[in-house]
Amino acid sequence: MGITKKYWSSLDELQNTAAAQEALTSEFKRDQSVQDFLNDENLNESNTGRRDFLKFMGFGLAAATLAACETPVVKSIPYVVKPEEITPGVANYYASTYYDGSDYGNLLVKTREGRPIHIKGNKDHGIAGGGLNSRMNASVLGLYDGSRLKGPKKGGADIDWNTLDTEMKALLHLQIAFVSFPTLSSAQALSAQSMSSARSMPVR
Repeated sequence: MGITKKYWSSLDELQNTAAAQEALTSEFKRDQSVQDFLNDENLNESNTGRRDFLKFMGFGLAAATLAACETPVVKSIPYVVKPEEITPGVANYYASTYYDGSDYGNLLVKTREGRPIHIKGNKDHGIAGGGLNSRMNASVLGLYDGSRLKGPKKGGADIDWNTLDTEMKALLHLQIAFVSFPTLSSAQALSAQSMSSARSMPVR
């Protein structure tokens, strides 16, 4: 006849104490504060195997990694009539120029959905051969500056475009308006200068 060995998980179970009986009858342990847990007399008798420790550590690391990978939900609204030259997710490149009164360069502007996000030198045009300085490279950040002017101002106060158009038309009618231009290298600025000159407005 074989000998049946019996094992106990704790001294309480061996002595069949009230705490052991309560543990047998309750499936889940009751809530316990940290202070009560640290003051538990049976804390020194408990141990955790290396396998359990690695299992818990791996689960915690995986949970932290998944939580860190969560990204905000961005709701994208598709085009009702999509422009032919724009494909969402595909960048477009446009040739442009930069001039701020002292620096000049030929640029190649990278855009996504109409928003410039990066500029670099245009090697196919200009005497600089695509060379840019730090101010030119950083100029794209000015497009997203929160302190940029978002509309016309008069005397430091905001006005709407209709008011500006009305006042400018009145000044143009009286032919007392003056517009000062720096050295121009932009085709749009040259066009605006030509239109102003055609209306007999003194332009310098």
